[in-house]
Amino acid sequence: MLRTMIFSAGILAVAVGAAPTDSKKQPEPRLRLVSQRTHDHYLSFWPKSNDAWLNNLKKQDLIFYNDEVMPAAYQDWDGALQGLHSPSYNISAVRSEPIGNANREFPWGSPAGLHRSSNHKAFRFAYFPKGSSIYYWRQRLARDTGASFVWQYPAGTTFGEVLFVTDPDGSDHTFELRTRTRSEKGWTMNAFRPFTTQAELAARVKQLVPDWQKKPELVKIVKGESDVEEAAWRVVNPHDLVTFDATALETSMPAIDHKLVRKLLDTPFKSALGQHWKTGKDGTDCFAPTTNADFHIVPKGYQGGYVEVSSKSCMRCHDSTLKHARDFQGLRDWYGRVRGSDKIFSFHIFEPGSISYNGFGNNPSLRQDLVDAGLLKLWEE
Repeated sequence: MLRTMIFSAGILAVAVGAAPTDSKKQPEPRLRLVSQRTHDHYLSFWPKSNDAWLNNLKKQDLIFYNDEVMPAAYQDWDGALQGLHSPSYNISAVRSEPIGNANREFPWGSPAGLHRSSNHKAFRFAYFPKGSSIYYWRQRLARDTGASFVWQYPAGTTFGEVLFVTDPDGSDHTFELRTRTRSEKGWTMNAFRPFTTQAELAARVKQLVPDWQKKPELVKIVKGESDVEEAAWRVVNPHDLVTFDATALETSMPAIDHKLVRKLLDTPFKSALGQHWKTGKDGTDCFAPTTNADFHIVPKGYQGGYVEVSSKSCMRCHDSTLKHARDFQGLRDWYGRVRGSDKIFSFHIFEPGSISYNGFGNNPSLRQDLVDAGLLKLWEE
């Protein structure tokens, strides 16, 4: 049976855990947004690792979610269509405006490095410390005529993103797991991969394929040679206000045997924090490789090489939550704010049914399962 992602999942407010295997009663989860079956399936994609922190995180009361149970939404409180909107609907009346909001454009429209990749999937998770809550309030932000919903996550919260690449048989394989953990001072980012440097990949290929020297594509992999000419390129968001601007060495891995790719992706994951994949002759760094192959250890067209695994690098884009689209480019017929709050895009506090998909603003309703679980509370000074 192919090991593939399951995205169909009903919303369960507080699901009962699996039946205990011994006489000791297992604690019920604080909250489930996906079915127990989907929860267990997602856990099966957690990568092997020798990292104690990552292994311990897997044992926590994780709340998995995907686009079905947590559909994207952004707020608009400054015009005639005030309320909560889906980024998928273009509310602009100007035909030349392709999107109508900032949430589908680079760098906000996809996980970092994946805006040019088609062969990837993702699901996400959150961990909230026991006894903690998300606090929300309403605040009139710049450009508002109404008041936006603002919320903040408690210290100790961890959000995660599990990223996949699909092989030609339709099976999915984890190639990266990203985390962000909140402290009183802000967010700390990390990313876990099977290989954090080109040298690590070369060593593993030698281990798995003793006669690698007989295969030209593996010689390139081991020597760190690019499938196309290496060059330093610049990636920058195309708006008046620049949030993402990076120059990096782009190095492309040649296609290799699919069985070998699967074995490589089964290598224990480790933290890539502060690691460089390789450095060019001119001193330009590359933080991850790319490839033109349909199936490799990263997706086709991956641009993670421009994104250093560091909290400072990550916050270049995540600082955009709740900023207005016109803060980035004023002379466009687009509306509303960048989705999310408190530097997290993918999670929000609203009932999915209160999201508008037709351009007419819906008044948001707070997500009742978060309230019932004690995870969402009004901030009162």
